[in-house]
This record gives sequence, structure tokens and C-alpha cells, in this order.
Amino acid sequence: MTGVRAFVFGPKSGWLIVWSGRTEPVADFRIKIDVKAAQKQLSDMAKQIPFAASVALNDLAFQVMRKENSAMSDIFKNPRPFTLRATQVEKKASKSDLTAVVSIRPAQQKYIEPYEDGGQHSSSWKLGNLLVPVDGPTDRFGQIPRGMLERILNRPDVFKGTVKGISGIWQRPSRGVRRDGRRGTRGKLNKLGAKKTGLTLLYVWRPNTEVNKHLRFVERGKRVVSEQSSAAMSAAIQKAIRTAR
Repeated sequence: MTGVRAFVFGPKSGWLIVWSGRTEPVADFRIKIDVKAAQKQLSDMAKQIPFAASVALNDLAFQVMRKENSAMSDIFKNPRPFTLRATQVEKKASKSDLTAVVSIRPAQQKYIEPYEDGGQHSSSWKLGNLLVPVDGPTDRFGQIPRGMLERILNRPDVFKGTVKGISGIWQRPSRGVRRDGRRGTRGKLNKLGAKKTGLTLLYVWRPNTEVNKHLRFVERGKRVVSEQSSAAMSAAIQKAIRTAR
């Protein structure tokens, strides 16, 4: 697991690591599953205890994953499916390794991380500013996909630049016969504050800002485990009993 430091576990412990995907875990927390009760119920099937613990850990891991992905709708307005799948069960527990890891996928980590740790919005632009749509097209989620932007910038009537103090991506007016019969640029002037221009501002660069929402990724994961661990272990014990040979 890239970026996750090694852990050593005792034979009676199982761990669920909830990790936001940074170089070091955000706030790894260890969940100790009480296997004493399981030992009493499975006294004649002691070999099933690691199996039951692994089943419980994986159940909890997937519950955390689903809860974290569902919470993305509270952070992002009209999130894309790509964002709603940001959380993953990176590693499932096994009988020989009672460790399950829940993390943010690397592809989504960059823009989600500030919502966990604080800081400015993620930006792929050199100056770190944000590109905001004005009269330019977006996808159905209100975002500007890179492929769409590249196609727009390849158009001969579109350019990046600063016009009358406004930095952005602009579209030149079409040319043809005007109402007065002369040839030239057509269309009405667009008002930009107190200024007017025949250009259309498609996208504008805005200064970056601090995020104003908090994901609480690890906090939510802890809460799910705290609320569901007993039920998960109970269900896992029953499964171990049913499948014992």
C-alpha cells in the first residue's frame, strides 16, 4: 500500500485504518475487536476466530466506504460520479492479516484533501487561481472538463488573455455584413462592469480561496465503526458458525 506505514498486530486484535490518501495517514485509528466473546461461542472452533474477525473488519470497511462516498454530496454541489466513487476499500482483511484499509483514491485525492485538512481549493493552473465559467459551456455537472476546454481553446475565434483588466478566456465576435451594409464584426457589445467590449468572456480566472466546508473523513469513519462494530462482529460470528467444517 503506497504511503501507508507498516503496523504490527497482536493475535487478538484487528485493525481498520481509515486514511485520506496523503503520504502519511491523516489520523489512523485502530479498532480492537473483542474476540473473547467469540472464543466462548467458538471454543470448539477456535480456528474460525480469525475468519470471523476478518469478515467483521471487511463489513465495517465497506460500510465506511459507502458512508464516505455518500457524504461527498454534502461537500460538492452536484458532484460527478467520479467524485461519488472517491473512497475505496484499498485493502481487505484476511485470516492471516487482520487489516482493512479505507482510503481516498489517488486520482481524487488532490482536490478532496483540502476539505479534510483545510487550505485553498485545488487548482491545476500555474498561478493557482480558479477558472470560473461565465458564458462558456460546462458539462451537466456545471464543471469544465479538460477535454472540453482544449477543444474550445483550439478554436480560431477563442484566446486566453487579459482584456480591460480582466483575465480569462475570450471569444471574438463573428465577422460579416452589418445592418448598415458594411462588413466587419457583428453582434452587440457586452458590458463588463462599466466597460463594454465586442468580445464574449467565456471563462474568468478568480483568485483562489480557502475551502469553507469540512469533509471530516476520519471522524465519520470512526463514528460508523463505533456504531456498527458490535453488529458486524455478531453477524461475522454467526457466519463462522454456519460455515465451520
